[in-house]
Amino acid sequence: RPPPTLSSIVTKYHPGEAGITKFGSRIHAFLPSSPRIEFGGVTPKGNHLTINIVGDSVDTALMDDFLAFPEIRHVLPDFENAGRFNSNDLRYFKGRFPRGLAHHFAGDRFVMVGDAAGLVRAFKGKGVTSAIQTGIRAARVILRDGISKVAFQSRYYSANADILSDLPYGQAMRHFTILAARLGMMDPILQAAERNPDLYRALFDAVSAHRSYREILQEGLSWASVGAVGGAWLHRTS
Repeated sequence: RPPPTLSSIVTKYHPGEAGITKFGSRIHAFLPSSPRIEFGGVTPKGNHLTINIVGDSVDTALMDDFLAFPEIRHVLPDFENAGRFNSNDLRYFKGRFPRGLAHHFAGDRFVMVGDAAGLVRAFKGKGVTSAIQTGIRAARVILRDGISKVAFQSRYYSANADILSDLPYGQAMRHFTILAARLGMMDPILQAAERNPDLYRALFDAVSAHRSYREILQEGLSWASVGAVGGAWLHRTS
């Protein structure tokens, strides 16, 4: 059975050379309070910006709403000129990506890798990297142990223990982020991170995939970090 998935709508915008320079090299991530959008992003890629939203049931109308948000318009340079440098601007494409493991992704004479198996990281999926990494691991199992069900289910599963063991922590992080966005907690968390180095590093690593989610949660949920968030929340509501 295939892995559970999220829907994604992706589009491109070519703002021109001056617009790309104005935008800069940063990735902008958004956690809107809309219950249908889990997260969105604007990413610079060469001569254009890639804009995407993700959720259980996102559609083109929801992307229209997302692009109309003042926070989104604020980061998109000269957005009123969409289509000026490329006539294919703002064409929407729909896709899906896994948010959990496939059931029985290895068996007698077959093995799945990367997205097909759900062997990816929450948020920072690293789909290409995961496909290469797990593909190499599958090849090693085949060369050393054969293509039987026993070989794959013993050796291939253990070879991917780092991914498998971190998935529950990634799912916990995902659900916490959704809840925090719905409750308006993200701004206090980001404000607290400006003053708390451990929390700042935890948030950075959650997006950059430099460390496992288990390590991130162990550090990010320290009493000092929780206190910093609580202080930022009280200051915001006072």
